[in-house]
Amino acid sequence: MIEITLATIIITIIVVLTLRNTKRAVLENPLILNRTGQYHATLAPKLNIAQTFIEAIAKQLPGPRDESQNSSTQCFEVRDPEAVTIGQELYLLAITMRNGLLYFQAIVPRPLISDQDSYFNMLMESAHSALASIPATGGIHNTEVDEYIIAAANTAAGTLSIDIKQQVF
Repeated sequence: MIEITLATIIITIIVVLTLRNTKRAVLENPLILNRTGQYHATLAPKLNIAQTFIEAIAKQLPGPRDESQNSSTQCFEVRDPEAVTIGQELYLLAITMRNGLLYFQAIVPRPLISDQDSYFNMLMESAHSALASIPATGGIHNTEVDEYIIAAANTAAGTLSIDIKQQVF
């Protein structure tokens, strides 16, 4: 009887220690969000806090969207109060609609380099390489869709008290 009780206690301790030491998500790897039929996002390390903003933007552009809806890549400098809590003053966000699906790319500029344009260029290159394998079925981009994306980003930012500034190329 004592052996059973002792074995139960040892097993309980092992289970508790195992559950307590489970690994948390690695923040040093990019975070990829994929909401099938709605959007796909690739976020730089530690930018999982941008998910709330991305979800808010996606909700501003209700579906179903037409597969012929394509936009150019819209870039924004985002100053999010939640990002400041993890030590990020700002991050850069690119939004593109391809075949009716939203694609987001986000990066954190390093404070060592003060040339913001080079980071936007890096963001644009990353967005274009991510979309290289996804041809636009409807042809070229539609400026009306560009305006919808900009308006959705501004509305979502206002709702969440986030300061955004569009970067025009």
